[in-house]
Parts: sequence; C-alpha cells; structure tokens
Amino acid sequence: MKKIKNWIVNRFLPIVAREMLVTDNERLREEVRRCREEIGQLKSYVAGLETGIKAQRRIIVNTGEGSK
Repeated sequence: MKKIKNWIVNRFLPIVAREMLVTDNERLREEVRRCREEIGQLKSYVAGLETGIKAQRRIIVNTGEGSK
C-alpha cells in the first residue's frame, strides 16, 4: 500500500504540493509522538494515584450499634 501511495504522490502531485505534504506529515508525526509521550506520563500519574489511594487506611465509621 505504501508503494502505491508513494507512486501516486510522486507521479501526480506538483512539486510544491509534494513538499507541503511531506512537511505536514513530519509536523503531524512529531505532534503524535509528543501526544503519545504525554499520554504515557499521564497514565503513570494515574497509576501512582490509584496505588496511593489503595494504600490508604480504610475509614471505619463506628455508629455505636454493636451486636447484642
């Protein structure tokens, strides 16, 4: 599929459009990389919060009603 796409782009697109397409693709790849990196950091942060919450002591409310 990549070979066909490259052939179509190289054969039918004007040089200016081809250069613009390449630069836009590079910019978008960089943006995707940064977003994936940020998502990884946020997932780590959430995992740490979940671990911290699970490690907290449980609160037991004593209402004064015991078994008789």
